[in-house]
Amino acid sequence: MSYLTLTVLNDFQAREATNEKFEGNYGMIDLAQASGQSVGEYIPPSVMQQLATISASRAVKIPALKDQVVVVGVTPGFANIPTNLGETATYGYTAVDVFSGFRLFPGSFENNQVDAAWYRDNILRNVLKGMAVYIDDLIEVVLEARKSQVCAFTAQVSQGAGAFTFDAGTDQLNIAKAAVNETMFWNLVNLMQANMVGGQFRIVTSPAGLISSQTQSRMYGAGNDKNIEWNETVIPIDRRFISDQLAPGSDIFNGFFVRDGEIGLIENFPFDFRNGTEIAGKKWSITDVALPYTKMRANVFINTEATDATSIITPTTDTNLLMTTFEEMAIWHRFFIPYRYNSAIASRAQGILKISGKTT
Repeated sequence: MSYLTLTVLNDFQAREATNEKFEGNYGMIDLAQASGQSVGEYIPPSVMQQLATISASRAVKIPALKDQVVVVGVTPGFANIPTNLGETATYGYTAVDVFSGFRLFPGSFENNQVDAAWYRDNILRNVLKGMAVYIDDLIEVVLEARKSQVCAFTAQVSQGAGAFTFDAGTDQLNIAKAAVNETMFWNLVNLMQANMVGGQFRIVTSPAGLISSQTQSRMYGAGNDKNIEWNETVIPIDRRFISDQLAPGSDIFNGFFVRDGEIGLIENFPFDFRNGTEIAGKKWSITDVALPYTKMRANVFINTEATDATSIITPTTDTNLLMTTFEEMAIWHRFFIPYRYNSAIASRAQGILKISGKTT
């Protein structure tokens, strides 16, 4: 009987649906997946296909047209036609790898109180959760690198409850408690619009970061002396995410306000995995579905070997492991984290805003 097959990952989906164990929050993965549905606005379909299969030894370059100062006049005529030549550039992304796996020694479960299938499923759970933490951290690195370093019009959105203050030293928008509880979502959307990076937005914060805002909106709905429920509808619940990798510190929350398409995830599948190579008890494949926690399809390698595994059980020797076998599964997420082009990130606004909700 083989314990490790590709169907283990496929079947794992159904079993996970009814599992009552506590789970972590990997909101930056969720945000990148959801936001990434709009990366097609600047990445052509042909390039998307190349990114899915390209080797690390090759590069994919995406063309971009730089911003320009357009010459406009009031005098028509042949001699007055401006050239208005545009300047183009190219940019690209580097694939990142997140790799893990585990071994299973079937002989070790003979006369063992631990069921082999239960053990396999729970080790698999732990591996995927560990990989999700790593992926969440990698996405945070990109969000930090691509966050807006300028943010004007904060005075204009600070005329109601609470102030919005941009700290140019940390490139972070600090939001006063009163604003968090009443006008934050509405003002953030309009602040981004004022900085010419308007659109549809999502938000990811440290755990429980938006609870005070949600509580206030329910306390002050229709029929009260004031109604602030309208603010909550600006960023619906399905556009809000939380991540255990974002720490609130002494603040209400820390996080990012992100325009759709500003970041995404594009999976990459190397040759043998795409082709389902099988040789000498070894098999390369790709999962049929996105995995729990990591939310992506994975490259999977499965191998069976003979070994002496007596060292894994002590202090006495288990003769079942003296001349036995092990099965191992490698799980490899290889992917790109795409982002929009910006020729002058230090002076041009980005659609990614680092935010912090303050307690005062």
